Amino acid sequence: MGEYKNIIDRTILSNYVQALIIDVEADKLYKYTNTNGVFNLENESSYVEYITNCNSFVHEDDLQNYIAALSISKLESSNSRINLSYRMLDNKLGTYIRYVNNISLHEENGKKIIVVLVSQSDEEVVNNVANNQTKSALENKYNKIIDAVSLALLKVHNVVNMDNELRTKDEYINSILVGLTTNYPELNKSFNENASEVYKSGKASIMIVDDDKITCNLISKIFDKKYDIIIANNGQEAIDKLKMTKESSTDISCIFLDLIMPVLDGFSVLDYLNDNNYFNKLPVIIISGNYDKETRNRAYSYQIADMLEKPFNAQVIRHRIENLINLYRSSGNLNEMMLEQHESLKGIINSLVEAYQMDNGMAMNIIKKYVNMLAMQVSVMYPEYNISSNMIDKLAASAMYYSIGNYTLPKSILYKKGEYTDIEKEKIKYANINGGAIVKYIISNINNEIDSRYCYEIARYHNERYDGTGYPEGLSGDSIPLSAQIASLAIEYVNLVNTITPVDYERVASLIIMEAGHRFNPKIVEAFKKVQTDFEAITKVGG
Repeated sequence: MGEYKNIIDRTILSNYVQALIIDVEADKLYKYTNTNGVFNLENESSYVEYITNCNSFVHEDDLQNYIAALSISKLESSNSRINLSYRMLDNKLGTYIRYVNNISLHEENGKKIIVVLVSQSDEEVVNNVANNQTKSALENKYNKIIDAVSLALLKVHNVVNMDNELRTKDEYINSILVGLTTNYPELNKSFNENASEVYKSGKASIMIVDDDKITCNLISKIFDKKYDIIIANNGQEAIDKLKMTKESSTDISCIFLDLIMPVLDGFSVLDYLNDNNYFNKLPVIIISGNYDKETRNRAYSYQIADMLEKPFNAQVIRHRIENLINLYRSSGNLNEMMLEQHESLKGIINSLVEAYQMDNGMAMNIIKKYVNMLAMQVSVMYPEYNISSNMIDKLAASAMYYSIGNYTLPKSILYKKGEYTDIEKEKIKYANINGGAIVKYIISNINNEIDSRYCYEIARYHNERYDGTGYPEGLSGDSIPLSAQIASLAIEYVNLVNTITPVDYERVASLIIMEAGHRFNPKIVEAFKKVQTDFEAITKVGG
């Protein structure tokens, strides 16, 4: 019987040319090669580096499936076993050979281990014009590099000759170089090697907020050569570390954030980031698990830059995140340079804001009190909205600037009695869009009480209707930001009080209540019913 077992073992072994043993948590990959029926350890390497570099030997059409198959989450969703056919480059032949992987997930001493058995397929994918195609591809690639370098040099030349502070120039030039090296790994490698000889400087940081050690380890390995890694295992730890980095002036370039964590969840972190204006400074990336639609929509209601799906593709993550970091740096530095160059423009806009405040002082105060009161009632009645007291204060202060876009309208439209023409209606829509643009980029620097996100949402979307018939975008239901939903009811109350003469508070309230499900969210109308007498009292005393 033993001799038959030996035959079976030899037969099985002879079918496989290679075996990979992957310990994802430890970031280890052991490569075994079959030599005369015996598997010998050929080398030991980093799992993340292997995934990152596999584009150099796996055919591009098979790359995504190949990377996905070598992940614990994919194997767990496939009953711990996957058979995968793919093409791999044979450097000696200069052709792609088809292989088949038998991939399985095992538990050993409490660890999850991926085992990959590699067999060569009978099908050989031979490219008869491989050399010509390779040559052509190389020519195209390096022509693109030459074009990109030429454009980068032109940008550097232009910015060097601008009359700006040195710090601003340095930051902008750095963002140009980051974009260049991100798109072309060959340049990135050369740049890093030469940079280490030219100057010594601290690395920027990336923060990873997740209680899953494997995820933290995987993302860390992707970025640890270029960035210092800050890891937080729950939301409270993340907030504490963010406060510490602010005090130490640590440069955080990106935040990866899980939503479901112990102690304090990801949404609490998102609230902190929003309250402290992080979204305008750096990309916040949600690490996505199997979230339901409601959770995803709630996450996207914040100004997150992206949501990464598991399993992770190391190459895609690196490229996408580097581009996002570069985009935020370029945008921030360019906006700063433009504002410095156009002091007269800043003066004009500041004058516009001051005029708005002088013209609407009393009305702004009343709106602020209405929104504060209504938002507080909504938070009590509907805890699912997760409205904090800090959010209420910022939302109420932000609502004061809801109509600043009207200052971009001609007086002939602003004070017109009767029906508007189609052209006038379009201009009114754009007044909301203009108002959003003004408050997003300017007001947050003038008044620390307000929040640029809420300001933007309210100024742009307060004329949207719950049933989808509003403007400027025809949003409906909860696709309308909650801040705008709350503010729009308060704004309509003011409008009705100013147009119904003499003021009939019962009629004003009934007209608003009738719009439940049409103009307004029924939940917010229910909250209004609880505070309508308080609204009346505020109006009577003039704020």
